[in-house]
Amino acid sequence: MSHQLRVFAAGVAVLIGTGALSRIAAQDQEPQAKPRPLRIMSYNIKHGQTNAVCTQPPRIPGQPPFPDCNLDIQASIEVMRSHNPDIVGVQEVDRFWARSAYLDEPAVLAAGLGMEHYCYAANLDHAPDTHSNVPHQYGTVIISRYPILECSNTLLRRTGTNEQRGLTRALINVRGVPLQFYNTHLHTTATDRLMQTADIAAVIDAAPAGSMALVGDLNARPTAAEMVPIYLRFLDAWREAGQPTADNPNGNTSPARLAGPPTSRIDYAFVSPQVTVNAAYVPIDAHTRVASDHYPVVADIELPGSEVGVRRKQPTLPTAAEEGPPCEPGVSGEPCSN
Repeated sequence: MSHQLRVFAAGVAVLIGTGALSRIAAQDQEPQAKPRPLRIMSYNIKHGQTNAVCTQPPRIPGQPPFPDCNLDIQASIEVMRSHNPDIVGVQEVDRFWARSAYLDEPAVLAAGLGMEHYCYAANLDHAPDTHSNVPHQYGTVIISRYPILECSNTLLRRTGTNEQRGLTRALINVRGVPLQFYNTHLHTTATDRLMQTADIAAVIDAAPAGSMALVGDLNARPTAAEMVPIYLRFLDAWREAGQPTADNPNGNTSPARLAGPPTSRIDYAFVSPQVTVNAAYVPIDAHTRVASDHYPVVADIELPGSEVGVRRKQPTLPTAAEEGPPCEPGVSGEPCSN
């Protein structure tokens, strides 16, 4: 081969190689997969007690109370089913309380929604007492149509003998994207909430990088001082893409009642910055007015496709926040015992 031909062939090879490398580089810059659309929901169901008007039978001295005369957990289930969430964080969930007819509510909710994966965390764990003739629990649950890989609960600080609150965490495999999903129900006093949002911030800061969502009844309005640690770490779905309505322009969620608009926004859906929020709404209708004393929050989000296939190990949670034993995902007989 002549010198000129060798130079030409080498130049062609370089050009071909350069083009191939450019295509590979471009492919490397593209997401590994398409974004994963997801509908999440937060709902405080008040252990299934509705707003229906009824007369409660009087208690028998020395005995647990009769079930609430307006108990109807199916009403909560129907509200959730009507909005077809992929993952829902539920607050005020009983197991084996007399007031809720001794139901195993996490199992009942999961079965009613047709979702086999759930993560229940009991922030209260009582022996038989005036509330129930059997051991009983009260807390929060995360219910998912996608597999729950890990389930845990972090007890949040409180003052004195105030009711114990917690932060439930489920690591969920959403079509290949690992999502850290958190559910909480903060205290009614600002003093406790200031400590509790700081505890949540510590948990979030210690978690591995990746998509996150936090839902719950935070018992605080968006402008409250205790909300600052949350807003520094998350996007508020309502602020990002809320859908105001004439009867609820500000996305208020409480109280839900048979007549009149809600006056406070205390229930939320938050996501980490890499998650896209497409829509968020608070349904106010004949069903949600009756089913609970809170309205649910629903958000349509997208998880980044670039996180498909990423699997990260959970770090040790901060020692500043007392941590309970791990939950058993989707096993109604083995909830968190803290």
